[in-house]
Amino acid sequence: MAKKRSKIIKDLIMDNINILQAMQSLDFILEDIDDEEIKKWVSNELNGYKKNDEIPSYRNANAILIGNVQVGYALYKNINIPLSDLKAIEMFTKIEIRDPISTIMQMAKAENESEDHSLALEVNPVLVNHYQQTNGDVISAHRKLSLYTYNNILAMIKDKLLEIFKVLESNYGNLDELYIDFSDNLKKDVVIKEIESIVYNDNSINIGDNNKIEDSIVGDDNGN
Repeated sequence: MAKKRSKIIKDLIMDNINILQAMQSLDFILEDIDDEEIKKWVSNELNGYKKNDEIPSYRNANAILIGNVQVGYALYKNINIPLSDLKAIEMFTKIEIRDPISTIMQMAKAENESEDHSLALEVNPVLVNHYQQTNGDVISAHRKLSLYTYNNILAMIKDKLLEIFKVLESNYGNLDELYIDFSDNLKKDVVIKEIESIVYNDNSINIGDNNKIEDSIVGDDNGN
């Protein structure tokens, strides 16, 4: 008899369900798995990561520091602001995305609707001036995330969900009932290790560009 693939896998591949619905289904399926690490990951993805929670690498994003710089009587608008050292680059251009999946989906929608999305994070210009390396004064500044930051996070989560569902289906059969009997401890331990490997050992590339900021200063090539 041909193997019947689980509806949750087919629906996720065909985008018949969204990432939030898929994660909620996984939460239901894993109700009796009795593994705190996996349950914590699912809960954090659904509810957001708290300040002291360590986030997975796919939720580390890069940003560009841009702003308005006053040089004498000239005002240069929306230029990249070079920074003095690695510590400053880490402070201003590395962003941890801790939002729940529901918020990430909303932000991804904003990314798709317009390049002029509101994913800019304001930065105190006084603090920026302490680390910036232009030949003027920063009047205002903000960090702008890569345009597809949130879409990329959703894609990473989707890939992980698909791999987890395939592991569960391979070990326990069709998942259409959204229930698994985890009473076989040997099998459960193997499955837990596989899921943890999928969740935490992703070898993913940081989202966004590599944030190499040239040592250029404000000049004629910048719009004012």
